Amino acid sequence: MFDKSKLWATGLLVAAFAAGVAAGVASTAWGDRHRDDRRGRPREQVSYLDRLARELQLSPPQRDSVSAILKRYDEPMRELWQRGRQQVDSMRLRVRTEIGTVLNPEQQARYHIMNQRMDSLRAVRERGASRNDR
Repeated sequence: MFDKSKLWATGLLVAAFAAGVAAGVASTAWGDRHRDDRRGRPREQVSYLDRLARELQLSPPQRDSVSAILKRYDEPMRELWQRGRQQVDSMRLRVRTEIGTVLNPEQQARYHIMNQRMDSLRAVRERGASRNDR
């Protein structure tokens, strides 16, 4: 019948199969959580209007009205965000400058690299957000 080595081989084969099934289920579940509409676009790329339409089950005339409202306020909102962002950026620069005064040269170099990395990540996030607001 089965000797010990065949039993081990069969057990390993079953374990590998089970691990593969588990990985497939997990990746499918993860992918589903990161998809937000029926067209399969990533959640980050679904517009505010799309989310409102889906969540509130807007009729086509309601969607058109909401779209017109969003377009009417788009530019004033962008101007407000820009002014606020400029103030935050100015404050961030002052904070970074003050922190830099208490660091030694080696720490200042590492702090500079760390800030470059954070600024890069922030820029990527903001580019994504600006595309999603439309």
